Amino acid sequence: MIAIRFLEKRARSYWLCIKANYLRPLVFAYSTFVATFVASRGIPPLVQSLAITLAVLLIVLATYISNDLADLEIDVINRVPRPLAQGKVSKSDVATLSAILYLSGVLVSSLINLQTMILCIIGAIMGIEYSFPPLSFKRRSVLKTIVIGGCGSLAVLAGGAAVNELLSINVLFASTIFFIYAMAFSPILDIGDIAGDMKEGRRTLPIIWGPEYTIRFSIALSLAIFASFILGYLQLGFNIALPILGGIVCLSCIYVVYPLFKLWRDQLYCRKVAKKVTLLLYALQSSLLLGSIF
Repeated sequence: MIAIRFLEKRARSYWLCIKANYLRPLVFAYSTFVATFVASRGIPPLVQSLAITLAVLLIVLATYISNDLADLEIDVINRVPRPLAQGKVSKSDVATLSAILYLSGVLVSSLINLQTMILCIIGAIMGIEYSFPPLSFKRRSVLKTIVIGGCGSLAVLAGGAAVNELLSINVLFASTIFFIYAMAFSPILDIGDIAGDMKEGRRTLPIIWGPEYTIRFSIALSLAIFASFILGYLQLGFNIALPILGGIVCLSCIYVVYPLFKLWRDQLYCRKVAKKVTLLLYALQSSLLLGSIF
């Protein structure tokens, strides 16, 4: 009876952690799934596609959950509604669940091929070093944004390697698009956390450049992605869906972030924008998927 209660408590704690963090990891996993279509130039092998998608999902979910542990104090300051910051789960629950997810992700990737396992191991190491010493990338201003984009690029490359060990130029193109999008909108997610980041001594782009220049930077990169989609259609063999749908998404991103010029001090609004740009990444990746089906 005691053992059952213990397991129920652990299961509830793990579920709260997953529930609070699943949205962004799903974006990485979906990008991996899309990459299998890009690499196959059509419909990919189902088993490999689903396996690498699951592996990336587990690893990225572990990264975000373990990040709650590193961000505990600042989340309390910023009043972020995460279970650890609210005292609903313990530190040991978060650490244990993160370890289980990291190991499970690497194990699943090892069942596909050597390339995917290596990429997933690199991703797991980057995920750990993102939040924790000795590197703590998230505390290193521009490097934080570069690492987030790099992890996204690795997720895309892993998807390509799962179905085609020789990475194509189209997969490299897709990984670059993820990197640019992360560079554009990861700083936007930091705007709502300026107060807590300043107290912690962190040097995020909104603190270094100021919110307005950060927003301009995001808009400029959105236009760069739009131009890249046109190039992908003209030179890389993607179909017309890529520039049309991708262009709509890029313009939607600009429409979403533009009001931040006046509303960046509103934490609640900033978090709404963060959710919207995360969802728009799904749409961006979908344009790559549809643009790859001939």
